Amino acid sequence: MTRRRSFNRQHRMHALSELNVTPLLDLCFCLLIIFMIATPVLEQTTQIDLPVASKGIATPQPDKPPPTRIVAIDRNGQLVFDGKVTFLSALSEEFKKIAALPKDQQPVIRIRGDGNVAYQRMIELFSLAKESGITKVGLDTEVKD
Repeated sequence: MTRRRSFNRQHRMHALSELNVTPLLDLCFCLLIIFMIATPVLEQTTQIDLPVASKGIATPQPDKPPPTRIVAIDRNGQLVFDGKVTFLSALSEEFKKIAALPKDQQPVIRIRGDGNVAYQRMIELFSLAKESGITKVGLDTEVKD
């Protein structure tokens, strides 16, 4: 007489010696498929398109605009301060001279960077201004209608 395997328990209080893992495997495969589909979608959303500045609402300008000094970075990363080609070390000295002025007489430092300049280069200028003690720093942008 051959014994057949039966999943029915002979007695109600008898311990079940075999565990059915099929539902657990179904759940694991379902989660695997969900993650396989969702991961490429999440990776594609990291592309960064910077916003275009709009004109916005005009605010009343003071009678006397604050003085400004311009730092420009061309596409090759060359620095130009007030129309003269300079290096980061010389710019640091200029920033220290500006920071030594009284707060109300300090000019606004305007950074004009080419759109193709590495972001790190812009951060270096902001860090240099911060280390020097300059608090009035801004970025120039082109306004599109």
